[in-house]
Amino acid sequence: MPITAALPAATESEGRLSERVYQSLLEAVLSGALAPGEVVSELSLAKAMKVSRTPVHDAVVQLTKDGLLRQEPNRRPVVASFTADDVREVFEVRAVLEGEAAALAAPRIDRPTLAELRATADRLDRQWGRAGWLDRWADFDEGFHAAVARACGNGRLCQEVTKYRTLHRGLNKTHTAADVLRPALAEHLRILDALDRRDPDAARTAMTAHIREWQAFFVNRRTQET
Repeated sequence: MPITAALPAATESEGRLSERVYQSLLEAVLSGALAPGEVVSELSLAKAMKVSRTPVHDAVVQLTKDGLLRQEPNRRPVVASFTADDVREVFEVRAVLEGEAAALAAPRIDRPTLAELRATADRLDRQWGRAGWLDRWADFDEGFHAAVARACGNGRLCQEVTKYRTLHRGLNKTHTAADVLRPALAEHLRILDALDRRDPDAARTAMTAHIREWQAFFVNRRTQET
């Protein structure tokens, strides 16, 4: 299959172009649309996505840093294997980073943010099974973890959380379905309960348990695919 076949066209209105191109290529790698061992042509990708070569080049550089592409001297980059062990490592790092972020956020996160997150979770629970639920879930999940990271009061930690959340977002969009995600709502509510009580230890425990639960899920899915 041509490496550009499953890539959506990029448009300026969808946010910062380089980030959107990166996300599209990330999802293509994680879904297998860009298969391990395939040579990556920046020019072909730019034409397929209807963008200039610059944002594609930026995305390729970042994907290489993330270990999803492999670059050898004087050769085009190729898609690297993203194995179950890679997934496990990503989630192990996330558990450490986001567990600590949740603990730091517990005494800092404001009540309106907590109320908004809880209202969105309740709304998702009521709407489960309706059209578009998975997209709404992905938006909520991203907003939830971003809100906790922002509230931790440590800019460097927030930046690292964001980096590993980007990899998770790609997995979330390519390896999940609505029927397996509903239990995660209860896990998010347990995190919210701990934050609402201003309990750092409980927040760390709830966040770490949540990430470990989905580590097992995604590692198992990746193992079945390889």
